[in-house]
Amino acid sequence: MANNNPNIEGLLSHATEKKENAKAKVETAIKKMLKENININFNSVSNAANVSKTFLYKEQTIRDRIEYLRKQQEVLSSVKSFKRNVSETSKDVIIEALKNKIENLNRKIATLEQEKEQLQIQLKKDLGKVYENI
Repeated sequence: MANNNPNIEGLLSHATEKKENAKAKVETAIKKMLKENININFNSVSNAANVSKTFLYKEQTIRDRIEYLRKQQEVLSSVKSFKRNVSETSKDVIIEALKNKIENLNRKIATLEQEKEQLQIQLKKDLGKVYENI
């Protein structure tokens, strides 16, 4: 005597509720991991949220978010490591280039100041001629 119309509404509502609770735990764990600057990957999120990795992979929105955050952290770490790997010689080259640029700009300033003085003298002469003609 099998029941042809089983009542599974309670079972389905419980499964939905369990899924929503798991999603909330994952979101809380991710936020906490971001605050504490912990590497985000499927294994660490699974452990922090106390959910299965299968659940993380099955839920597409969660999966996309974890993959995005993981890539974002990889980019940040690669930039930091690149900055650390800049050698002393390249720093010296940059410093020399900046010193040369400063020297060139100082020469240009001096030239412009001399030109300004000459133009001021010429302006005074021209204004003097204008006043004489009045």
